[in-house]
Amino acid sequence: MSFRRLSKLPLDQEIKERIARSPLKTVKDVLSLSPLQVMTLLHMSADECKAFMDKLFDVCVPQHVTAFDLSEEEKNGSYWLGNHALDTMLHGGLHAGSITEFAGPSGVGKTQWCLYIAILSVLAKKKSNCNITVMYIDTETAFRPERIVEIINNKYPEHTTEIKEYLSRIYLYQPKTVSSLSEILESLEVIAVEKDVGMLIVDSIASLARKEIPATSSYSNIARTNQLASWAAKLKCIAQQLNICVVVTNQVTSRFAPEEPFITEEIQAVDVEDGELHPGWSDKTFSHHVTPALGNTWTHCVNTRFILQYTDSKSRQLIIAKSPVAPFATFSYTIGEGGIIIEEHDSFYSYSGSDPGLHKIKVQQVNPHLPCTQLLCFHHVMI
Repeated sequence: MSFRRLSKLPLDQEIKERIARSPLKTVKDVLSLSPLQVMTLLHMSADECKAFMDKLFDVCVPQHVTAFDLSEEEKNGSYWLGNHALDTMLHGGLHAGSITEFAGPSGVGKTQWCLYIAILSVLAKKKSNCNITVMYIDTETAFRPERIVEIINNKYPEHTTEIKEYLSRIYLYQPKTVSSLSEILESLEVIAVEKDVGMLIVDSIASLARKEIPATSSYSNIARTNQLASWAAKLKCIAQQLNICVVVTNQVTSRFAPEEPFITEEIQAVDVEDGELHPGWSDKTFSHHVTPALGNTWTHCVNTRFILQYTDSKSRQLIIAKSPVAPFATFSYTIGEGGIIIEEHDSFYSYSGSDPGLHKIKVQQVNPHLPCTQLLCFHHVMI
């Protein structure tokens, strides 16, 4: 807390202007000085300086909350997913103040879940007379307003006359580079307060990092990990301070492991989304399986992880792979004109799950009747 920027604190405008003209940038900068030094730098009286520094001390003191207060706060900050069994298992759906991740292969419906959640958020809060908005960061240019119109028309026909209002409460940002995404996240706190944001969606958190910082060496691996850790820290801070629900999507990677015990090379990985082959590939016999991308460090940054996978060509499956409140569970779903449709009676749960960072994800199988050229293209992407 001592590293919070003074410009972000709720201070009087006159004091902010004095701070802007001084070399003081963070809370620590002020509290490292004596009261006399602060009075000199900011041209304050003794009483003004005492009140100012007392406020900064309060910022640094860890805030506590009772379990009851937290329970009541979560009830008001929950976002239901529209299925009773799933929402009950999650104790109220998606929770404000936390990061929820949807990880899965291309085409499994990650963006469809994001659009569906955006609609549910504005609809639910409208019914409860809360004028919250949704901030939607689209790094893959996959957002389509006409899809939102289609879902509302088919699933919520009683709200068709209010579609314009719902669309106006979804604020879209489409960064094209890592730096532009970082700039948006840096200004998140101001944007969230100004626009009364209750739901933040990032689709996808992996896309730009994997394109601009490919894992071709140990140095680039460290750079990518540091960048992701910076984004995660910013998202967690915003989620907790402003009580916002954060939803992100993640891609997948194929992990290759040697089948023979005598192979000593380090296990390598291939990015399924971009077909990127990591160095150190050996012409040996390997087995592979698909897991969520971005590595183990990122896995620990998210509070809840949903894995999306294929069960057949039409049906898909949502897996609760990591959650502080729910057991390991699976739910079947399909995607239609009305958005996500969760099967009511096709679910399973167990209190003995798997490692959420290494869970093997099912992808679409190659059609044996495809022409040879198409099979070769598919093989190239997987390898």
